[in-house]
Amino acid sequence: MISYLYPVILAFFVGALAQKTGLCMVRGVQELLAKRPGFLATILCCGFWIWLIPFSQFNESISMTLSRYAANIPVAIGGLLFGLGAALNKGCSISTISKLSKGHIYMFATVIGWICGWCFLASMSFAIEYEHLSPVMDPSMTVTILLFVLIALIFFRIPPQRRPILLGILLFGVIASILTYQLPEWSPSQLLKDITAAGVHGESEKWPSFQRYLTIVGLITGMAISAKERLSLKSYELRPKQLISHLFAGIIMGIGASLALGGNDSQLLVALPSFSPAGAIAIFSMIIGIIGGIFLRRVISHRREKNVLR
Repeated sequence: MISYLYPVILAFFVGALAQKTGLCMVRGVQELLAKRPGFLATILCCGFWIWLIPFSQFNESISMTLSRYAANIPVAIGGLLFGLGAALNKGCSISTISKLSKGHIYMFATVIGWICGWCFLASMSFAIEYEHLSPVMDPSMTVTILLFVLIALIFFRIPPQRRPILLGILLFGVIASILTYQLPEWSPSQLLKDITAAGVHGESEKWPSFQRYLTIVGLITGMAISAKERLSLKSYELRPKQLISHLFAGIIMGIGASLALGGNDSQLLVALPSFSPAGAIAIFSMIIGIIGGIFLRRVISHRREKNVLR
């Protein structure tokens, strides 16, 4: 029973840390544009802790867990679309759930849009082939050096007032890596992907186990409890334009995630630490897409201000 609930407990702490640190790839890119790359760099290294987990028979089992794919054009396009949608949504996979747990009900439109986007692409007649690569067996030394450099940069280059947040993200990465080792397909985007595959394609074997649903409940509970402020249902205002914009952003994110073989949570915690070329190009494209989406939002906001002044 304890082993069954272990991923749920881990997900609770993952959610709590994500909420406390304000973990979000869109925020990371905003920090990068403000010439503060530490936040994004720490996020990008989150999944690599999985290689340092001292479990018995580690290398063999972890190699089977972390799938690697060759980079291709659909993955790059998917990353761009996901990043663009995340920027318009003002939140990536994890931060969307974080905002939902704080009472931002309009984020349900993003989730619905995400499912619609995934269903739309899954219903198309064409099929995209992804080349599966052999797993990396034991990059422990490379990962150790990478993480050591990251920690050194946080302590010696990052201002003291910013260190607690980055150390919180490091702890998030450690716990999330343990969770990934225990339950590789725990992430919210993977759950939605499998539900869509089972519902649209009729692949009954893809229906998520009850444990995976419980894990997401644990994640949301951790986020909700750790939230400093939560909006009550009474204070929520139904704004059709807001719902439509988040639905549209969610559809773009869903299509992008489907093309890229997962949202940014799957890419950061599974694809990137597996040294997958597809994961690397997906993350790079997501960053470019987010930058484009941020500038697009600024242009739209600037035009609105001009119209108001007129």
